[in-house]
Amino acid sequence: VLIGVIWAFGIAGYLGIPLTLVTIAGLPVMLGIGIDYAIQMHSRIEEEVIIDRSPYPIQAAARGLGPALLVVTFDAVFAFAAIQISQVPMIREFGWLLTVGIIAICVSSIINPLAALGIREYRSPTKGRDFSEGILGRLVVKLGSLPASSALILAVLSVAVFVAGSVLEPKLKLETDPINWVNQDTQVIKDLRHIEDQVGGSSELGVFVQSDDQSSLYTDEVVTFVDEFTRDQIDRFDKELLVGSSIVATVSDLTDIPGAAHVSPTAADVEAAWDLAPEGIKVSTAPPGGAALNIAFLTKPTSLEERAVVVDDVLGTESPEGTSITPSGLAVVGVGLLENLEANLVELTWLAAGLVFLFLAVRLRSIIRALLSMVPVLIASGLATIAIYLLGIELSPMTAVGGPLVVATCTEFTSLILLRYLEERRRGLEPREAIDVTAARTGRAFIVSAMTAIAGVAVISFSSLPLL
Repeated sequence: VLIGVIWAFGIAGYLGIPLTLVTIAGLPVMLGIGIDYAIQMHSRIEEEVIIDRSPYPIQAAARGLGPALLVVTFDAVFAFAAIQISQVPMIREFGWLLTVGIIAICVSSIINPLAALGIREYRSPTKGRDFSEGILGRLVVKLGSLPASSALILAVLSVAVFVAGSVLEPKLKLETDPINWVNQDTQVIKDLRHIEDQVGGSSELGVFVQSDDQSSLYTDEVVTFVDEFTRDQIDRFDKELLVGSSIVATVSDLTDIPGAAHVSPTAADVEAAWDLAPEGIKVSTAPPGGAALNIAFLTKPTSLEERAVVVDDVLGTESPEGTSITPSGLAVVGVGLLENLEANLVELTWLAAGLVFLFLAVRLRSIIRALLSMVPVLIASGLATIAIYLLGIELSPMTAVGGPLVVATCTEFTSLILLRYLEERRRGLEPREAIDVTAARTGRAFIVSAMTAIAGVAVISFSSLPLL
């Protein structure tokens, strides 16, 4: 797995796949999935040596498990390919990294264990007892002992659970504020939180008012619009906005008389104030000639969903003829990210499941087998979403693509079990016997690899980055 991961990141580097806050999480994910490949191959060789007493255990393991590992790798590739429909670039790059990584790890997990264990068996043949009668083997046999009649019930249940998960998925809360993604113990974040406590906000929503023909905006009509627009935004969005700053707002505040009706300043007063202002105020409020005006709203510590309402209102505001207004700043970036993530959150999981199903239908040459293979996949995917919803777990751009990851991981386990079952059937075993043999011989490897996959992914939870 270590060699496979080195190959994966090396190939990703040659292909120009960048490391981002999301793609760096590919390492634990690849370790979690890749360790399963290595354990399965190791266990199969041990099975050929100890149980079947094969004279050529390495070759037998390669013939028996090699094709199955290739199948589950294609399952994962198709699941990860679904991530490419995401509208967020770093998530698409995460999908490419996983695709490259899973192929590299598959090749490594076939070649390297066969070579290393082949050398070991040649020098010191393995001796041991039949592990199919162990605790883990018996446990998996018991788990797989449901009557055949339960298949239809599970199939119906899988669709119901998957649909329920799809209905709940858009209702999951997304954290898309980049400030909340990074290590909260860093001095930069502590400084930002201190500013929020003392001032009431630390982020800005900019509104850029621009002349379409580069003519001066120092006209009474435009100045009145900017003044009234700024005050109206503060009044209507008092929970989201703290204050609005601009050269117009400065003059407006200076000429405002308490107790008297507010009168917007004249364009001549605003232009004269800009001419007399310090250089720092000049460059932050308007360019020479007045072809544009900048309004900077200090935003309160609010969610992006709440800021989205303000951004949408700015976008829907009609400016004076010959001018245009454009919102800007971290709030706009965050709102755009929120919209892009929510745009096809459900479609990611559906497409991943659909692509995997089509591949299995072709590979297994049976729609029925492909459908049965999807039963545990749909149950796992749906239950994951339902659990996240019930536990109130907040999603990030990383966890928002959890659907394809669950599909890829679960399909891997399902396909390996199914293909091993078909292998036992080809040996002449009856269905029930084939199920029990499959469960007993692969049970230990599946339980151990599942636990190591969980451990590999769980490592991410210890990251100092809340995003991960």
